[in-house]
Amino acid sequence: MVKVRIPRSEDRLLGLLVKINERHKATKKKSLLNGAVNMDRLVEKSNSIRSLKDQQPEKSISYREFRKENDLKFISKEIRSIRNLLLTVYPDEPNILKEWGFELND
Repeated sequence: MVKVRIPRSEDRLLGLLVKINERHKATKKKSLLNGAVNMDRLVEKSNSIRSLKDQQPEKSISYREFRKENDLKFISKEIRSIRNLLLTVYPDEPNILKEWGFELND
């Protein structure tokens, strides 16, 4: 069984999401994620995290950090679901996961 790493750092996690979204858009209607994952919502949360970095301190720092952490947890959970879906559909073809941006632990 191939092990697929899910990044823990914010930048790497969001980078993986960008790669997954690019692959999803490239395959359009044939994408495995259609109906399984709301990519628009994931991209929206990603953009929200990025905008929090640039936001003026109109809201407390603790609120912004709380919101950011919740969004990161949501994105991480959804990326795990995507990984699991791909592993289920392509159990003997781990290189397909690389095409989606995942890193494999051999």
